[in-house]
Amino acid sequence: MKKKLKKLTPFISIIFFAFALWFLDQELQQYDMSEVMTQLADIPNQYILFSLILSFLSYLLLTGYDALGVRYIGEDLEIGKIIRAGYVGYAFSHNIGLALITGGSIRYRIYSVWGFSGMQVTQIVAFSAFTLWIGFCAVAGLALLFATPSLPNDVVIPFVSLRILGSILLVMVVAYIWASYKVKKEITFKSWSFEFPSSKLALQQVAIASVDWLLAASVLYVLLPNLGIPFFGFVGAFLLAQIVGLFSQVPGGLGVFESIMLMYLTNFMPGSQVLGILVVYRIIYYILPLLGALIVLGYQEYIVNRRKVKVLQRKAANWVPRVVPQVMSFSVFIGGAILLFSGAVPSEVPRMQWLQHFVPLPVIEMSHFFASLVGAALLVLASGLQRRSDGAYHLTIALLVFGILFSLLKGADFEEASILSVMLIALIPCRNEFHRKASLMDQFFSARWFTLIIMVLASAVWLGMFSYGHVEFQKELWWQFSLMGDGPRYMRAMVAVLGFAVIVGLLKLIRPKQKETKEPGEKELLIAKGISSGSPSSLSNLVLLGDKELIINESNSSFIMFAREGQNWVTFGDPVGPADEAEELIWEFYEECSNQGYGPMFYQVGERYLEQYLDLGLTLYKLGEQARIGLPDFDPEKSIHNKVWSGYQELEQQDYSFEIIPQGSVASYLPELKAISDASLISRNKRERGFSVGYFDKGYLSQFPIAVVRKGDNLLAFANILGGADKYELTTDLLRYRPEAPAGIIDYMLIHTMLWGKHEGFEWFNLGMAPLSGMDEHDFSPGWNKLADFVYTYGENIYGFKKVRRYKSQFNPTWEPKFLVGPGGWSMPRALSNLTNIVSGGFSSIMSEK
Repeated sequence: MKKKLKKLTPFISIIFFAFALWFLDQELQQYDMSEVMTQLADIPNQYILFSLILSFLSYLLLTGYDALGVRYIGEDLEIGKIIRAGYVGYAFSHNIGLALITGGSIRYRIYSVWGFSGMQVTQIVAFSAFTLWIGFCAVAGLALLFATPSLPNDVVIPFVSLRILGSILLVMVVAYIWASYKVKKEITFKSWSFEFPSSKLALQQVAIASVDWLLAASVLYVLLPNLGIPFFGFVGAFLLAQIVGLFSQVPGGLGVFESIMLMYLTNFMPGSQVLGILVVYRIIYYILPLLGALIVLGYQEYIVNRRKVKVLQRKAANWVPRVVPQVMSFSVFIGGAILLFSGAVPSEVPRMQWLQHFVPLPVIEMSHFFASLVGAALLVLASGLQRRSDGAYHLTIALLVFGILFSLLKGADFEEASILSVMLIALIPCRNEFHRKASLMDQFFSARWFTLIIMVLASAVWLGMFSYGHVEFQKELWWQFSLMGDGPRYMRAMVAVLGFAVIVGLLKLIRPKQKETKEPGEKELLIAKGISSGSPSSLSNLVLLGDKELIINESNSSFIMFAREGQNWVTFGDPVGPADEAEELIWEFYEECSNQGYGPMFYQVGERYLEQYLDLGLTLYKLGEQARIGLPDFDPEKSIHNKVWSGYQELEQQDYSFEIIPQGSVASYLPELKAISDASLISRNKRERGFSVGYFDKGYLSQFPIAVVRKGDNLLAFANILGGADKYELTTDLLRYRPEAPAGIIDYMLIHTMLWGKHEGFEWFNLGMAPLSGMDEHDFSPGWNKLADFVYTYGENIYGFKKVRRYKSQFNPTWEPKFLVGPGGWSMPRALSNLTNIVSGGFSSIMSEK
């Protein structure tokens, strides 16, 4: 049910947005675009300057929410970092969506770098959101109680009186402050818990948030002419518009907020004047802070990623920040919208009269027509840029060039051409960041992209209808060409744009259906076996269990294995296949997950493809370190701990022997091996697991050589041996032994297997992973590291993490980090729960012990 509601959210946003456009159209029918432009130009410069100052102060005060949140969780952070995180988070959440969703994810990305865990960031975001609402209740309560706004008679509200609503809101604020004085214990309800802040902190919340809401309202209020509108009466209507825009789920409340304010302000001034003021307000309070936030976020990502890559990959000099595709994608989308909106409004008469001396009318007509098509194409290509598509990059470069040319030729729009030129200049040096050989026709549009494109197209249609409302659209207009024939030009261009959108939509619908992902059949397993046989990783052989689903690329040369659990798809390890195909397969997996409404997780991945995983916008966590032993120089007498070596020698002297059963002879031993396996599991109170480790399956075991230990003719223990291509690596999978086998039987079998691998010419022996170890050497997610260090230290009695590390250390291995890449913030606890269910065995199983 939750998944279905999530899918409906974009459509709900579109419905709210469409209703807002309809209402605006109804309210502004008696006006035309020229009146709006005139009123906009008449706003005094000092009003605009004062509004800019108030907007700056409002965003500065917004960062105080984060400062209070950091103090609430008992942490300390430099004021400059708090301002940076709060400003970026709120600038994005104001423009794109709910603060708890968009702003929270941005804050998580920033705060985690400074040592905050996911839970701490969640607490900060929740506390900040609560601060916002308690301030809203305080200001709205006072405004509704003492300065009740006058609403039109046809507006029905679900309250007997707005004053009663104001009183209720004030009582809630007073009750919260009183509780902060009196209630000192934590309040728990089901899985939720809350602890009231100190009374001092609660009063600071109310004060800061109240002043912030007043400043936000003042940004718009100072733009209004002196018509005697009472400020607190205006505040009540402003807050009502804000809350309706917030719950509409429309990005930034675009159109919805304007509709409510238009309904209120037309009681005092003409609708054309109101619309012009609202346009200026949105630019000052929304667009300009967002542009500043993009710069701050780009700087933040550059500083962070430069340090990460230097630590993990030693190549920071030539590394471009991964934020580039996201920033360029957003800017190109805005460029497309500018071209569409420009084509929907009348041209400036003086410029057109000047232009006709240099440009023939047919060129002006064609430039206007193709400029709008270029704008529509840029909306579509922006999503491809986000996914680093090289085809999208080259087409965008070409379309920006044409867009600049058409902007100049259709109406001497120098401002528009300058904006597109800046985008072009910024995009050209970033060629290396767009390297995916992905088909544009297979490009996936997320629900958010789909919603944004629909909203821009609907806005362009409405803007044109409003601009040329006085024009009678008849079939004769199709063939009317004149210097000032903006109406016919708009009609021809918009029909072409909508036709383009329909064609793109149809091509998406009729494209070949994505491959079904399901447990592989014999054909898929045969393909996967062939690919795995060429992989240097020994663990790639776990695909032959057949318990994981597969995504195989079109050339049948690479695959990703994964399992589904809850709302997540969880891969095991990195993509298997040639390295130059890995990035495309990672994106294919990610897009297939998103297309079906699931969240991707990449489990037990190495350092090789970290950049590609982080490009997806996911969060990195270190799971632990994998122990690997170099076999060419392996000498057990010198390389391993004396205690282990002594146990090995003791068993050697007691008539124990080691043997490798070739793959072709395994079938005849399977009944006896099955008996050993069952006895081993029962004696240790274990059960078969699968996914990241093997389980006893006759078909699976028959594909590998088996290492066995005997006592005379009695077979006591066995392990199947997994080998990588070109004898790069080998490892043991199932380690099963009879209950009566002596202590040290596993050590004995492992040492013999290593010596056998050395004799066979293998380079490495994979001894498995030590969970939650080596965390101090990794700085991708310091907050996670703090939690991991705590569990590693204090969870020893339950899970034995230190024992695993100590045991593997006895073989003097080389340690290599292993990571989990998945969602951050509030989604991570549920994702970890799903992961635990897949690997089966509680939290310790997440780390896949050997």
